[in-house]
Amino acid sequence: MSRVLNLNVGILGHVDSGKTSVAKLLSTIASTSAFDKNPQSKKRGITLDLGFSSFVVNGSLPHNENYDKIQFTLVDCPGHSSLIRTVLCGSQIIDVMLLVVDVTKGFQTQTAECLVIGAITCEQMVVVLNKCDLLPENTREQQIEKMKRRVSKTLEATIFSGAPITAISAAPGGIQMEFDQMNKQEASRSDIEALIQLLLNAVTDPTEKRKKVAGKNFLFAVDHCFSVTGQGTVMTGTVIAGTTRVGEMIELPRQKIQKKIKSIQMFRQPVNSVGPGDRVGICVPQLDPNLLERGIVGAANTGSLILCHACILGEVKKIPYFKAAISSKARFHVFVGQETALATITFFVTCPSTDSGNSVPRGALDLEGRLSYQYLEELPGETDPAERQVWVLLEFERTLVCPEDGLVIGARLDSTASNVCRLAFHGRIVLRMPEENYRLTTLPKILVFRPKRRQGQVERIQDPRTCIVRGLFKRETNWDIFVGLRAQLLIEPNYAATGDSGTGTRTYNGRIDSSFGQSGKCRLVLNDDLPEEVVQQFLRKGAKKTTEAINVVLGQDRVKIDVVLEFKRHVFDVKRRILQ
Repeated sequence: MSRVLNLNVGILGHVDSGKTSVAKLLSTIASTSAFDKNPQSKKRGITLDLGFSSFVVNGSLPHNENYDKIQFTLVDCPGHSSLIRTVLCGSQIIDVMLLVVDVTKGFQTQTAECLVIGAITCEQMVVVLNKCDLLPENTREQQIEKMKRRVSKTLEATIFSGAPITAISAAPGGIQMEFDQMNKQEASRSDIEALIQLLLNAVTDPTEKRKKVAGKNFLFAVDHCFSVTGQGTVMTGTVIAGTTRVGEMIELPRQKIQKKIKSIQMFRQPVNSVGPGDRVGICVPQLDPNLLERGIVGAANTGSLILCHACILGEVKKIPYFKAAISSKARFHVFVGQETALATITFFVTCPSTDSGNSVPRGALDLEGRLSYQYLEELPGETDPAERQVWVLLEFERTLVCPEDGLVIGARLDSTASNVCRLAFHGRIVLRMPEENYRLTTLPKILVFRPKRRQGQVERIQDPRTCIVRGLFKRETNWDIFVGLRAQLLIEPNYAATGDSGTGTRTYNGRIDSSFGQSGKCRLVLNDDLPEEVVQQFLRKGAKKTTEAINVVLGQDRVKIDVVLEFKRHVFDVKRRILQ
C-alpha cells in the first residue's frame, strides 16, 4: 500500500484576489463545497464558505524520503471581511498558508488580517502574486519584481520573513470564466509546476508535530455534514488530534449524541483508521445532518470536549497590529474551536514574588493557593519588558464547546473602520468551566488580587496617637472589612515655611480603629506619638472642619498630613474580602 502524506494548505487573501481560481488550477479531486458550488457564491462571484479539494504529487518531500506520495488538501477560505469567522475556522486546520495577492493592488486590509491569522496558526507560508495577465506585457516583468520587493519588505517584520514568492495567472480571461480541463491546459504549466515545487520546498515534514498530538484524545473539526441514502450521515472535516477507527464511538458534545463510526473515506478512498492532519469523511448511522453543520466532535466519554460557560487562557499575547487598548471587563468576540461568541474578558498576571520557588510549572494555573496573581487593567503589548505570564478569563454570553488545549483568538468584529486589524489577542485553553455556578465553585480558588490605594487627610488630632481622617471612605462604606487595616500617616512640611521640597516627609504607621460620625470619616490610631508642634497645630481652638479653614489656621506654616491606605482585593472572592 502506498505511503501517503497529507498536507493541509490554507488558501487565504483579500476578497477577489483569485483564491478559488488558484485552488481550481491546482486541484484534481474536488470535495464538499469545492470551487464555490454554493449558488450564492456563483451569483456573487465570491467564496462564501470553506471549499476543499486536493491534488497528489508522486514522490516525497525533498528532505524526507519516507513517503510515496504527497497529497495536498487545499482549504479555500473566503476573503470578504464579513466572513472572518469562516476564515478562522479554516485556519486552525492548516499546515501551510498560501497567501494570494492581487499583483495589481498589493497588500489590502484582509490580506494583512490573513497574515496575522497565519502567524498564529501555522509557521510556513508561500506568497502567490496572482492576475499577472492583467499587467501590460511590455512592463510585466518589472512590475512583478517590484511587487515581490514590496511584499518581501512587508514580511520582514513577521515570522514569515524570507517566505518564497511566485507569480502566476490562475484564470486568464477573468474570474467568472468556467474552468474545464481544456482551460487548465491552456494555463501556463510552468506556473503550476513552479508553484507545486515551491510548496514542496517550503513545507517542513509535519510528522513529528503530529506524533505529539496523536496520543491525545480524538478531535475532529467538522466543516460539512450531509446524508447519503442507504449509508447514513457523512461528516467531512480534518483530524486535529488523536486517532480513531471504524467501529469506535464518537460524541457530538453540544447535541449530547454518541454514534459508532460506520465507515471512513479519505477523498473517496475507504480507510480503516485516521490520525492528525488527515482530511476525511466519517459516516455514522441515524444522525440528522441538520443538527451539525460545523463544529467539533471527539472520542466519546473522554472529556476532550466540554460545553463551557467560561474558560481561562494561558500565555496570552496581544496581536501587535491591533492598535486599540484591550481592557479588562471589555467584551470581545472569541473563536473557540469552530464556534464564535461574545465574551467578557478579565486579565491577570502571575505575581513575580510567587513565580519562583514553588512546585507549579510555568503554563499551569494554580487552584490550591500556592501562587497569587495580580489583576491587570489592560493587556500589555508584545514588548512587555517584564515578560510576564499573562492569563485571561473568558466569560461567554452563551455556552461554547471548548477542546483541550484549544487555540482561542479574540477579535473586535464590531469595528466600523475598514482599514484596521480586528484581531486582538490569542492564547490556549488551560482551564475549562462547564458548571453554571463557576463563580462560586472554581474562580474563588484562583487568588487574583487587585491593588487598591486610597488617600485622605487628617482633619483633627484628638491626642498624639489618635487622628480623625476624612476622604478615605464614603458614607455607605462597609466598615467591617476595613477596621484593623494598616495605614500610613505622611507629614510633609510646608515648602513656604521651611524651604523643604518634600524630601523631609515623615511617615507614621497606624491602624483604622473605627468609623467617626456618619459622613465616612474614620479614627486612626498610630503606633507612635506625633510631634508636639504638629499636634498643637491641629488642636488650635477655633479650627473649622472645612478644608479651606484648616489650611489657613496657621497661615502658610501649616503642615500637610495625608493618610494613605493600601490593600488588595480578592477579585473572584464572593465576599469581596481584602488583604494587606
